[in-house]
Amino acid sequence: MASLCSPSPLLSCFACCPPIRPRNYDHLDHEAILKREFRANRLDYLRNGPMFRPIVGFSCWALGFLDEEGRRAGCLLHPSRNGGQDLRFLIDYGEKCARESCRAAKAFERLSAEVQDFWISLVGDFDSFLFSSRRTNPLFHILLWGPPVLERLHREAMDENWSVRELLRRRTFITDPAWNPIAHRFLFRLALESDAPKGHTCWVDETLCRILQDRIHNHSAARPPSREESAVFTHLLPFEGDLLDFLRLDLGWEFAGYGAVRQLEAVIMEMAGLLFRT
Repeated sequence: MASLCSPSPLLSCFACCPPIRPRNYDHLDHEAILKREFRANRLDYLRNGPMFRPIVGFSCWALGFLDEEGRRAGCLLHPSRNGGQDLRFLIDYGEKCARESCRAAKAFERLSAEVQDFWISLVGDFDSFLFSSRRTNPLFHILLWGPPVLERLHREAMDENWSVRELLRRRTFITDPAWNPIAHRFLFRLALESDAPKGHTCWVDETLCRILQDRIHNHSAARPPSREESAVFTHLLPFEGDLLDFLRLDLGWEFAGYGAVRQLEAVIMEMAGLLFRT
């Protein structure tokens, strides 16, 4: 199974490198300088081999081009580059590097290989700088919709013989910044998994999800519960993660009890059943 860090022989991501970087740092803002640095780092690594050296400032000596053409950039110490041996201990932040995995990458790993290939085809012509930038790589946003939504959208595209770009044209909510994928994927999962009539357009799906969202907000059971002895942090409760994210990020439920969530879940499922099957 591929990883978002290196999803194909022609693509690699170094968005989380180096391990120490300024807030909102984007490699694209420094592309010319970094390309020279990456070439130098690659030559130095090939000439002198791996050795322990601390990171200086925001620059990491182990971050370089992975190929002679300078298309793929990444960690020269990564186990995928060294026969499975992890050499990242040779920098002082090696443990931090080994832990790094963004939410998009975690979602990507849970997709089937066929679905991975489908979504990666959207950026197949990117180089590492474009692929590693949150400004230019739409997958950093799209993948946050999570496997249940993305797998269902892929099945729809296959049934209709749509390319990934045609799917995005028809299902505009996927890239619409008005929707927060983490907060709202629960609503769209309910819509996509419903028995709604075939042929519903993106506009209808978005409209129905907005109606459901409004109805939930207006229901008395959706009011954020007060902090009680039985309440815990909402994300710790034993419910589906997308439901808990909706409660936290859309409804503002920082704390909740099991009973309150179960009650609201039943209300939402009843609302969705009536709305999406009419």
